Amino acid sequence: MKRKIIISILIILSFTSLSKCERDDICIEGTAGTPNLIIRFFDANNINEPKNVPFLVINKLDDDYRDYIRRYLLGNDSISIPLKDSQDFTQLKFFYNWGGEDENIDTLKINHDRFDIYMDRACGFKGQFIFNENPIEGIGTENSWIKSYKIIKDSILNENSMHLALYH
Repeated sequence: MKRKIIISILIILSFTSLSKCERDDICIEGTAGTPNLIIRFFDANNINEPKNVPFLVINKLDDDYRDYIRRYLLGNDSISIPLKDSQDFTQLKFFYNWGGEDENIDTLKINHDRFDIYMDRACGFKGQFIFNENPIEGIGTENSWIKSYKIIKDSILNENSMHLALYH
């Protein structure tokens, strides 16, 4: 009899402890986190025409190995890149036609501010970026393959559409 009472008490305690979990305790899968920068490439001579990049490699310039990225883009006209959240700029090396005879490297500095938004207890904070007054540095130098740029959206709040157009 004592054994049945003890088992009943344990079952009741386990159900009450499980019922204390709230919706805030679990971050729902698919919840949007800090958005990436969406870049599209266009023809410099016809700015409304998307232009594929033959073989693009993008490296983040950073001393911190954990923050190192390498993105490959083969024959496509858009790419998604994470921005650095611990500084107010992100430096990237864009290798045009990497490994080819006409390989060309541009180093861009993307200047931005980061603002954190509290989502909930389970998911924590989500970062959002806003381009600074001088958003892109390193474009249009003498040997640059990227000729110009246009900021499409000055706030990077989501990944629903492009934020930056690069013309080459």
